[in-house]
Amino acid sequence: MKKIKFKDIAQMAGVSTTTVSHIFNGNVTRHRISECTRTKVINIAKQYQQQPHIQRAIIKATRTKTIGVIVPDISNISFSLFLHKLETIASQQGIQLLIASSHYDAHQEVVSVQNLLERKVDGIITITSLTDDAFYQQIKDNTPILFYDRYISGSSIPCVTSESIQSVATLIAQKAKELGEFYFLAGDSQLSTINERLIGFKHGIELAGLTVKSNWIICEQYRENLGYYLTQTLVNQIGRIPRAIFTPSGNLLEGVLLYLKAQHVQRQDIYLCSYDYNLYHNLLCYDVDIIAQNYDAMAENCFKNIQLLIERKVLKRSLTYIQPSTIFYHQ
Repeated sequence: MKKIKFKDIAQMAGVSTTTVSHIFNGNVTRHRISECTRTKVINIAKQYQQQPHIQRAIIKATRTKTIGVIVPDISNISFSLFLHKLETIASQQGIQLLIASSHYDAHQEVVSVQNLLERKVDGIITITSLTDDAFYQQIKDNTPILFYDRYISGSSIPCVTSESIQSVATLIAQKAKELGEFYFLAGDSQLSTINERLIGFKHGIELAGLTVKSNWIICEQYRENLGYYLTQTLVNQIGRIPRAIFTPSGNLLEGVLLYLKAQHVQRQDIYLCSYDYNLYHNLLCYDVDIIAQNYDAMAENCFKNIQLLIERKVLKRSLTYIQPSTIFYHQ
């Protein structure tokens, strides 16, 4: 098949080459081109979309300059910080975010995706609660998908997430030998983020020359006030306040802190460390060593990657790890 040029499409549509150029550059409104003409030109172009330059032109002509973002819980400070950074970057580029919450429910996530597709978003960034990628594989060719924070094992869908294994191992190893015991309190360990932080936790225990005991790891499905519930359960099981607790997320840490405060536990009686930093850690009555995610770099990489996917370009890597930093409050 011969290479189709814009002037060829203009001739088939019965319009000027300039009009076709305006349509393919997304300048329909500025040049007062009718929707009927725009649709006619795009439909003709789609007959030749297997030609890369035509496919790129169609993508540019049909872009809505909107990106859908799905998070499990907008009130979760970690997700809120990410959304704030991402929205700032997007708005500077004239892109609007359409944000939805899945409430950690796979069905609601699917409904949210379908609603975003109806609004013809250019791409979707999602913190998925699904256990496989079959649903996203069905739509990714028409609407690019980028996972954030957590990925699905074996999936070809790219993801941007924070490095967890080495950073957690280093943090745990520094204190585990001194304390002699360490407890890992978490939600669903099947999630990639929780699983990697658990791997890091176990590695840190081993680096300290200790053996991980089965009762040191307590994981349950997500529920309200999970951190409080898990801490209460642990104390009931061992009959005392544990010497050390690690939580793989900030919302779990909040529950742990609420329990300790309610029981009037003294700060010197327990060592706490966690993944996820927020400014409120500077104001806590307990010292908590924190692994802080680099939200600026995470948002920048997400925006860059979803734009490349929208332009149908191949990413250099499917899984992008962003290095966090560690803030020590214990002296």
